[in-house]
Amino acid sequence: MRRYLVLLPTVLAACAQPAAQVQTIREATAQQVSNCSELGRVAGVPGVYGPFAEFGLKDARNAAKRAAIEQGATDIVFDPAPQNETQYRVSGTAYRC
Repeated sequence: MRRYLVLLPTVLAACAQPAAQVQTIREATAQQVSNCSELGRVAGVPGVYGPFAEFGLKDARNAAKRAAIEQGATDIVFDPAPQNETQYRVSGTAYRC
């Protein structure tokens, strides 16, 4: 039990620290990027599930955003999340507008 208590703050800190870089990319809709150049698909995988699922999904979205930025993207359109299912992957398409 003690091991988990030591790891918990580390996991939460890693998920909670937003990188300034990912704040530069806009989450858009398909209509908003209709006149932009499609750069490719990007994805992220949550590192935690269960009671920490929200932290994991946020971290996965940030990983996808970082991948999009590496491709030179200004915008990202995320795929819809599955309804009533655990989400094991966050994916989307990167665009340069």
